[in-house]
Amino acid sequence: MDNGFIQAMRFRYACKKFDTTKSIPPEVFESILESGRLSPSSFGMEPTRLLVVRDKEKKERLKALCWNQDQITQASELVVYLSKIADMRSDTNYAMWSFMRKGINADRIKAYKDERYKGFLQANGYVDSQSIFQWGARQAYIVASSMMDCAAYLGVDSCAIEGFEKDGVERFLGLDTFAYQVALIMTFGYRLEEPKRASSRIDMNDFVQYI
Repeated sequence: MDNGFIQAMRFRYACKKFDTTKSIPPEVFESILESGRLSPSSFGMEPTRLLVVRDKEKKERLKALCWNQDQITQASELVVYLSKIADMRSDTNYAMWSFMRKGINADRIKAYKDERYKGFLQANGYVDSQSIFQWGARQAYIVASSMMDCAAYLGVDSCAIEGFEKDGVERFLGLDTFAYQVALIMTFGYRLEEPKRASSRIDMNDFVQYI
């Protein structure tokens, strides 16, 4: 069924050239951010945080760390997706707070945290900073996907940027990588020109198999 959301998905593409004369209205960008905030996360732990970079000098310096991709400085908004690291362990105050706010009975929180959540981390090998980052980064992509889809629905273009020097970007942003690491960078704005060719996708019969 071809509805408004599907039409927005067909409108969306990885925009490489943004119109520098156009800015996203504040209320539209807030809606895009809200779509990210409302995105699902494993155990409802919400490990993703967003850093919106608006300072022009910072954008220029980030561009050099992002393979000199023009989107970094052309787009109306630049968003860096951060993934929590240390807080995601089972014995942290953040984990305790996360379960308390879900309304879990106080008598059950310790068992839930120390058995179910800790058991999940161990069973999946999320036992060190690198593996926890990989887990968190996958959830950051869920947030990013929600925001890209919302942006397209609102007529705003986007481009997900994976081509960047992770260590360099983290140093430039002054991140304590024990606490946060950079998972993804995203640009939002308005296309300078229409894509030169229509988006191509595999056939539905190749995409889906019913068993």
